[in-house]
Formats: sequence, structure tokens, C-alpha cells
Amino acid sequence: MKLFTIFTPTYNRSILLDRLFKSLCNQTIRNFEWLIVDDGSTDDTEEVITNFTKSADFPIRYIKQKNQGKHIAINTGIKNAQGKWYLPIDSDDFLGGNALEICQNLALEAENKEFGGFTFIHAPEEMYGKDKINNTNKRVDSNYEWDFAGEMVYAFKMEIIRKYPFPVFENEKFCQESVQLIPIIKNYKILYTDHILAFGEYLEDGLSQNLYQRLLDNPNYAMLALKTKLIMAKSRDEKKMITKNYWDIALKTKQSKIKTFFNFPFSLNYSYFKLRFFQKLKA
Repeated sequence: MKLFTIFTPTYNRSILLDRLFKSLCNQTIRNFEWLIVDDGSTDDTEEVITNFTKSADFPIRYIKQKNQGKHIAINTGIKNAQGKWYLPIDSDDFLGGNALEICQNLALEAENKEFGGFTFIHAPEEMYGKDKINNTNKRVDSNYEWDFAGEMVYAFKMEIIRKYPFPVFENEKFCQESVQLIPIIKNYKILYTDHILAFGEYLEDGLSQNLYQRLLDNPNYAMLALKTKLIMAKSRDEKKMITKNYWDIALKTKQSKIKTFFNFPFSLNYSYFKLRFFQKLKA
């Protein structure tokens, strides 16, 4: 069994995959497989991957599914992965030269059963090749205030992430990854680090674009994500904002008010509608 499954979900990104492939070829260890799940691409992704397999000195596996959204591609990847660790790298990103060697060391540090995974940083592309790429700060809680430009990438033990697949809502294709991440973070220790190991930029056609419209187009997933975020909400104001956004999605997409009400904490619903009632009285 390989230590890592490098997992890449992709959709019509064949032109970008070569950079990620080359960064995998440049790694200093070979204890990994690369698993690509194609979410119904209409470009030449399959041909590009086939050509990669001819020259790669590490296993490459390619699975194509009908277009269902990134979260379902993740489900497919987790189900078919053969590594001990799940390490996601998007098709428009790439790894630093010794990234997997560092990840191998982090995996050893997080071997204890109390740990669900570890993190590293995905940074803007212009930081690649600069000094201070690999730092040494580590924590086992998320209350950090490290100064870095980028976002956290979570690598999880395969046995852990398989417990948390995304649910399936018919005719909806966008689900925020917090639906999967938050329950794991809540139930397991995470080794947080400030190693900068992955690089890339958000593309104009990326999933981060037009988020609000995506939430309206996928209301069941949007409301589930907001409900999940309550797990991590600490302040009353955070909970009030989440409740407001939850009902904004529900009302604008004409969800069942009874079902919506009973799927959310009563106390927050009560406070929200009490406030709305008094606001209408003042209007």
C-alpha cells in the first residue's frame, strides 16, 4: 500500500494538468499514487492522462464519471483510493519539490490514533521558489494567528475521511467542502503546520467564483453547509449571522418552511423570527 493518494478532481482542465504532473515527477519520494477523478470533462483530459502514464515512474489511475460536482468526485476518489493518507491537490495547483517528503514526516508525527490528519499551506503562485518556503511552526489546535498568504490544505488518514462522505442531493452539483471538513476537525486532533507546499491561483471559472449564486442554485447543500458551520461557531453574533444566511437561502429558494424550521436549532430560529417580527413592526 502506498503512503499517499494524491487526489485530483478535474473538469475541463487538461491544459493545466501538465504542470501538476511535472511537480509530482520532481518529488523526492515515490511512496504515492496519483488518482484523478474526471467529473465529466468534454476536453482531451483522458488523452492527456494516458500520455502521462507512459512516462511516469509512479502509479497513475484515472476514473471518469458523469458530471455531478466536485464533492461527488471527492466521494469517488475516497472510495477508490489505495493510499493510507488522502492528500488533495487541485488540477490548477502544483507541489513544491520536496513537498511529499515533508508530508511523509508529518504523517509520521500524526500517526497516533487521536490524530485525523495534518495541514500545510497552499500559497499564491508568485511565492514559489522564494525563501522561507518551509517553516517549522506546529500546533494541535486551530487557534493560530500565523502570518501567511494562502489557505490550509488538509491531508487526512484514509480510514478517517471515509467515515465522512458527502451526502447526495439530486440535481444539485455544488457543496462547500466544510460539510466534510468540519466534522473531522471537531472529532479528531489535527497537526496544523505552516509549511508552504502547494501553489496556484484561483481561476475565473473556478468554484470559488459567484459563490452566492451557487448557493442559491444548490439550496440543500447550502443549508447543510450553514448548519454544519454552527458546530464551529463560538460567538452569538456568528450564530446569528449563520441563521440569517440559512433563512435567506431557504426563503429565496422556496424551501419547505416546516422542514427548514425543524432542521435548525429552535432557539436560533426563535431569535431570528422574533427579530424579524419587531423589525416589521417598526417599518
